[in-house]
Amino acid sequence: MLLTILAFLIVFSLLVFAHELGHFLVAKWRGVKVEEFGFGYPPRLFTIMEIRGTEITLNAIPFGGFVRFPGEDDPTVPDGLASQGWRVRGGVFIAGAVMNMVLAALLFGATALIGEPVPVTGVEITEVASGSPAEAAGMKAGDLILELDGLEITDSLVLQRYTHERVGQEVSLLLEREGERLEVTLAPRLQPPSGEGPMGITMHTVVVGTKLVRYEAWRAIPIGVSRTFRAVGVIALGVIYMVRGLISPEVAGPIGIAQATGQVAQMGLPFLLQFTAFLSVNLALINLLPFPGLDGGRLAFVLLEALRGGRKVDPQKEGLVHLIGMFILVGLVLVVSYFDILRVSGGS
Repeated sequence: MLLTILAFLIVFSLLVFAHELGHFLVAKWRGVKVEEFGFGYPPRLFTIMEIRGTEITLNAIPFGGFVRFPGEDDPTVPDGLASQGWRVRGGVFIAGAVMNMVLAALLFGATALIGEPVPVTGVEITEVASGSPAEAAGMKAGDLILELDGLEITDSLVLQRYTHERVGQEVSLLLEREGERLEVTLAPRLQPPSGEGPMGITMHTVVVGTKLVRYEAWRAIPIGVSRTFRAVGVIALGVIYMVRGLISPEVAGPIGIAQATGQVAQMGLPFLLQFTAFLSVNLALINLLPFPGLDGGRLAFVLLEALRGGRKVDPQKEGLVHLIGMFILVGLVLVVSYFDILRVSGGS
């Protein structure tokens, strides 16, 4: 439980910090006044320092963070966010998601540098034909075939190719049975009975574990960028499949994500880095959805302003829309969290 809580706080804080840092950096770059950059959420504990008019604060709720702009919804405040043109505001709003994508690329790249977990596959025997060379050699269903004449076997197609290259010749097979390794010899048949292969086994490829593959530093960042775009594709494809009803919707709230984070943390740092990177991509894409209260909702109003030739939507009306959106989002989080609690406690 302690590992789950600690891992979730670290992961969640990193994701939110990166997101808010994106807003902060672009706002500073474009001359928008930033009153506060907060670590954690209020109430405030103390002010760490002040940088060019921005208070850097530490707050009591120990995760996440925020950026506070003067006049975020009031265009009459000088140097405030709402008083800026649509290009500046759009850049500030989109910067959070961009920074989450950058974080994902860095985390995927770090994983490639320290050791990327990749699946290790093998070939499992599912059936041994009666009277076959495999039966005579003592092979059984459930055996894993690790090697053939010293050649590593990673999938059934590789085994089939190697076997057909050695028909009529005696071969040595390294097997794993119930955690123990044993070596057998047999001669694949030149003309096996109909429906049987040269050895007389039915097999399939299975995942037998994972191994860490390390890449050179100069390859890590390109790999990180590639993995990030791949994650975007996986998430987008998943949403399309859910919309089309091909897969059932799977939504997790903070409690579900915390539980998953704890489970991944137990698997080791490389898995946790990959998981955090994938969450960062998720956060970026969710925040870009054109829903009121999210950055994407604010971007929608910025785009509307641009289409109207720079004429702003009434700030009070826009603020009300975002307020309603936030209430809906909070309600959704509470509902999802309720079902997360039921699932974790075994109630459903």
